[in-house]
Amino acid sequence: MPFTLSHAAAVLPVIRRTGRARGPLVTSALVLGSFAPDTFYFADAVVEGVRGYGDFTHTPWGVVTADAVLTAALVACWLLLREPLVALVPRGLRGRAYAFVRGERWGARAGGRRGRRLPSLALWFYLSAVTGSFTHVVWDGFTHLDRWGTRALPGLVEPLALGLPLYSYLQYGTSAVAACALLWFTVTALRRPPAAPAPASVPVLSRRELLGAAALFALCVTAGVTLRVIRFFTFFDRVDTPLDIIPTVCFGAGGGLAVALLLYGVLVRLRHRRDGDRDDDGDDRVDGHAPTPVPAVRRGRASGV
Repeated sequence: MPFTLSHAAAVLPVIRRTGRARGPLVTSALVLGSFAPDTFYFADAVVEGVRGYGDFTHTPWGVVTADAVLTAALVACWLLLREPLVALVPRGLRGRAYAFVRGERWGARAGGRRGRRLPSLALWFYLSAVTGSFTHVVWDGFTHLDRWGTRALPGLVEPLALGLPLYSYLQYGTSAVAACALLWFTVTALRRPPAAPAPASVPVLSRRELLGAAALFALCVTAGVTLRVIRFFTFFDRVDTPLDIIPTVCFGAGGGLAVALLLYGVLVRLRHRRDGDRDDDGDDRVDGHAPTPVPAVRRGRASGV
């Protein structure tokens, strides 16, 4: 798939618009599991030579082993990035966005009911990760050359218009349709909850910080694309069609963006850690604003306290 993010569309049927998965499944593991098999393709933009491991992550054994581990690592990164990313959302949508991506709390008594025990949560996390990765590998099987799907259906490799095989049309066509489905799902999900301010755990960024984040993203994406394109032309002397270079550009951009996001998440966490410490001590700020102070009541003058 030229657009790895499109793979998340395959798990939408088991995700509610509240951001929670249906039944005991875990949303973050489903979504990031659907990305996990391509992890090494993006990492190759930063660490040359790891792309080959992607062959294993697209096999049945890879789905139940390496992909589950990669999903856990991606979820850890997501937990680092969640609040800093919500901080980039326009203020009017920030509270709704946080409610959507926050998902379910798995405390001792989450949401007024008994929460999951750790062994049960770990089991369903693993099964969710495997499910997400399985959908990825099956989808790729019919949209890439020399995969089990294209070998089972030889007609997929027969050239059609412009000399391109059917699997190429399926690859780009389903990517586009899936991207539209994800956009529709997200927009409709954000309309459901009532407007509300974001909690104090979401940092409020200054204009300088926002501009700095934009510059960081642009710099890293440009560097990732440049490195991958240079590497492309060390093996190929020309580009016959735009489809030859699009995957290279996408993986380069994705690898650079991943680096930028991790740097951004760490910097925002460190810079706003003091605010978070105050929140943990009982600060009730909402959306970065302190509550109106309540005048103290003198002893002996108050009743009913």
